[in-house]
Amino acid sequence: MLTTFKYQVIGMLRDKVLMVWSLGFIIVLSLIFMAMFSNLQDSYEPSAQPFGIVQDDAYDAAPGFDACIRGISDEDAETRLVEPTFFANADDARTAAKNGDIVGYIDVEDDTPTLHVTAEGNDSVTIMVLRSVLDAYVETRAQYRAILSGDMTWAIEQGIINPTTLASFTQTGSDVDADAFMSSVIDGLASRQDRIAIEKAQVTHQEVDASVRYYFSLLAFACGMGMTFSMIAIRNLCANTSALGARQTMAGMPRWKMLVSCLAASWACIMGCLLAAFLFLKFFVGVDFGSRQVLCIVVLGVSSLMSCAAGAVFGTIRTMTTGMISGITCLLSLFTGLYGTAAQKLADFVEATVPVLSWANPLWESTHGFFSLLYYDTLGPFAQNCAAMLGMAAIFMIIALARMRRMSYEHL
Repeated sequence: MLTTFKYQVIGMLRDKVLMVWSLGFIIVLSLIFMAMFSNLQDSYEPSAQPFGIVQDDAYDAAPGFDACIRGISDEDAETRLVEPTFFANADDARTAAKNGDIVGYIDVEDDTPTLHVTAEGNDSVTIMVLRSVLDAYVETRAQYRAILSGDMTWAIEQGIINPTTLASFTQTGSDVDADAFMSSVIDGLASRQDRIAIEKAQVTHQEVDASVRYYFSLLAFACGMGMTFSMIAIRNLCANTSALGARQTMAGMPRWKMLVSCLAASWACIMGCLLAAFLFLKFFVGVDFGSRQVLCIVVLGVSSLMSCAAGAVFGTIRTMTTGMISGITCLLSLFTGLYGTAAQKLADFVEATVPVLSWANPLWESTHGFFSLLYYDTLGPFAQNCAAMLGMAAIFMIIALARMRRMSYEHL
């Protein structure tokens, strides 16, 4: 039995076509991905851009706006969005933007901050964040004005408004001086770090990296291509598909021992290829698999078992070829997001609208197993993915055994 296992493994590893598709192709694709995604994460991070700030009378009259600008332009700012150049009027800032000295400028028009951006800087992430900052300023100012025009009890209870400050701006028989009081409150909040804090929240177990989804899908693709190992191994056991199968059928070894040896050899080869790909992605490409890397090996093992069982089913079908397995793998990989943004949107749509189709996809289960370990706080989703793959492996194995038991030959 061990001798059969040994020679099965040696025979599979010597098959150049098998090794190219199961390991070589994965390494080549991972190198292509590494070149494509080398700066992908940086493109989502805002960086300081040269911007003009028009400091005119309208700028000075805008309550708290100077503190807002300092918060995103000072060199010691936590998130610096602007490398400021100050101008006395909008015409000078517009001229500098046309000359390419700045990518845009900010001025105050009709009591509202306005962002002017050149075509060069319009698509940057920084501009999107800067628009959000200005929108937040306008919204906050509107909230304070609403407070000033109504009941201030809640604002006082929350510590937003100091009753003493409120009394100093209130005159007997008259309303509060809204602009002056609002400017005082906003400037005071901007200067008090204990009251206002910008905190970067992380809702996943690991910081999200947009590129890891491609590599996880690539490992699942390798798992799918690994079905060819067990398909060829089962073919070598069938007397009607190969001369080797005819000789082994006439041998004295019990058929179940040959079957166990072939499947074990197939699993070992698939697991070896996946493990080699995993180590290559981790140490050479630099893919972040998180802190649960031991459990990632478990995902590889379960995926290999599922791939081995599925390949055994295909091995019992005489018309099945390695090209067909490649086509099936490519089709299933479409719903793991391997082929780009459009494929990822399609996979997400299917998962959200018809989740049973995603759960029935073996390669999606393998991909999601890595996701579960990387991004979820608990191991519940990981256990579900592994259980689903083990269930699929059991079903495939039962089908393969049932089909092999029905095989009979008129002559050998």
